[in-house]
Amino acid sequence: MIKLLMKYLLFAGVMAVVVGCTEEKMEEVFIEQPNSFHIKVEGDEAFALNIPSGGKIGINGKEVQVLSKGLVSLYEVPAEEKYTVYYPLSVQLQEERMNFNMPKDQIYRTGGVDVAACPYYAVADNEGLADLKLKPALGALKLIIPANQEFASISSVVLKSESDDIMAGCIELDLESGNIITKENMSREVVLKGNIDITENNEAIIVLPPQTFTGKLDVMLVAPKGGGTYSLDLTGKSIEAGKVLTATLDNIDWEMWTYYYGTSNCVIVPPGQLSVTVNCAAYYTTSPVYAYENISAGDNYLPLSAAQLWNDVSSDFVKGVTLSSDRKSFTVNLDGRPGNAVIAIYDKDDPKTEDAKILWSFHIWVTEVKEQHLSMNVKGNSYTVLDRNLGATSVIPGERSSIGLLYQWGRKDPFVGTGEYGKNSNAKMYNEVGEVAFATVKGGESTGNVKYAIQNPTKFIMYSRSKSNTANPPYYCAYDWLYYADWALWGNPEGYTYPKASNLTKSIYDPSPEGYMVAPNDTWMGASDGYDKTSSIFAAAEWSKGYVMMDDSGQNWWYPIGGWRSRKNGKLTAADTNGYYWCSSTDREKAANSVHLTLGKDDVKLNSNNSRANSSLIRCVKIQK
Repeated sequence: MIKLLMKYLLFAGVMAVVVGCTEEKMEEVFIEQPNSFHIKVEGDEAFALNIPSGGKIGINGKEVQVLSKGLVSLYEVPAEEKYTVYYPLSVQLQEERMNFNMPKDQIYRTGGVDVAACPYYAVADNEGLADLKLKPALGALKLIIPANQEFASISSVVLKSESDDIMAGCIELDLESGNIITKENMSREVVLKGNIDITENNEAIIVLPPQTFTGKLDVMLVAPKGGGTYSLDLTGKSIEAGKVLTATLDNIDWEMWTYYYGTSNCVIVPPGQLSVTVNCAAYYTTSPVYAYENISAGDNYLPLSAAQLWNDVSSDFVKGVTLSSDRKSFTVNLDGRPGNAVIAIYDKDDPKTEDAKILWSFHIWVTEVKEQHLSMNVKGNSYTVLDRNLGATSVIPGERSSIGLLYQWGRKDPFVGTGEYGKNSNAKMYNEVGEVAFATVKGGESTGNVKYAIQNPTKFIMYSRSKSNTANPPYYCAYDWLYYADWALWGNPEGYTYPKASNLTKSIYDPSPEGYMVAPNDTWMGASDGYDKTSSIFAAAEWSKGYVMMDDSGQNWWYPIGGWRSRKNGKLTAADTNGYYWCSSTDREKAANSVHLTLGKDDVKLNSNNSRANSSLIRCVKIQK
């Protein structure tokens, strides 16, 4: 009561002068204002609003902080005859109207709407404040999405009106009637973004303006491996403020498609050559194993800029990067020395802006290469293998430059290995201004996915889970960088059956240069059964912290050690003792680990397997067709 009396004394003189109120009238206005109220919402439970402590609402144009459990103190709020309460603060009041921008992009929330896309408001007098309930200004459409085990999850839902129905834009609301007044240049499209699990039936709730539909809505469900389309006829049905209209999407037309850039993730450049032009046109594939189909994705997907991420030589190794005028290629100027560089393409004109996103990245490999032809193995395949590891710039035994780069299984982008042969030290990385630090990130639902890996090619993604589930979808594997498993990322999900080499398909995520692919499981097998040194092509090879072997023509071939980067922290391990070489598959169906060749002083193991969050070396084989 003391607080209320103070309010009265502070405002009485001013208000009496401004509006000519008598003291009796002033007491009627001010004395009845309550101390506080709790935020409540009327309408469907999908519009539930939970403003955290410290959040803010608006009251008559003034910012008011919300206390714990939705309590709002009115101590700092001038007493009035009428109060307009609203959320969020971006809402603008103008006399008896409320203006707000309904965003085209909304964020998925399990079981509810994106409250940031839906303004809430209430108009009350002093007596009504005590039991005030905020009303949603908009309504919502709930889409029931039937389960689909093959696609497993979707990343966005796009609604597009075939008629003049409004999906988003600048809207004005009459506070007295609650009627919506739309303005010019409204959007006929809205996008709900987020990770929506559809291994079981699920729902997506999208905020829409109150209206009666006059035509059909085109629905697109975007998934990591493609998506689904559906024509939804809601003609004559209405969206009402604070209510949810429900529609089930039966018989969705699902189709595989995956977008990518260029025709290879690695480009070989001969030493001494001072520039190289790289294809970065936009394509998509409909292949479930991500095969290169090179179907044009159109100009809307083309990059707007290109820039160096890092190289392993020096700050002046890359002299410049220029995107072509048609945006379908970029040119890298080099100083001619052997080495490696990673170049990214972006969705913004200036790649250094905070909101610039990487669309794709490419490995520039400046080196000479030769090929080694292997005899037919016990599985009936024979392979042609490069003479050096991917990223290596020499084949001299014991030289650091012979080791090459390290890769997490299924990812297309490299990481540096050791800075000194036989030591667990880090090689240096550079850009045009100096050294670049090695970066790691914890795995998880938001980081352990292909989209994040593409947008963050310099980040080593640590393992996402410590347990596996390969019995029922959604599948996931222990110590994989992926949150949900995908055995097809390197194009050979059934490699444990040892398919015919000519039937293998290169994946858009394969890090090998054009014409080559990651080695299949049987690459280094000999003519007899077995998985040890005596049964391999290394039977006569000599150990020298790596293996030196001689082919039938008398040519020496070198397989160095180089260790791996650990799934736990990205640190280099075993670079002084072992060489680990990834294969493109697992050793059995739905296995948690992938196969790699292990080289050690005492033995060779052809069927070792390890966690996919670890990073290992790669020796590329020639594609056979």
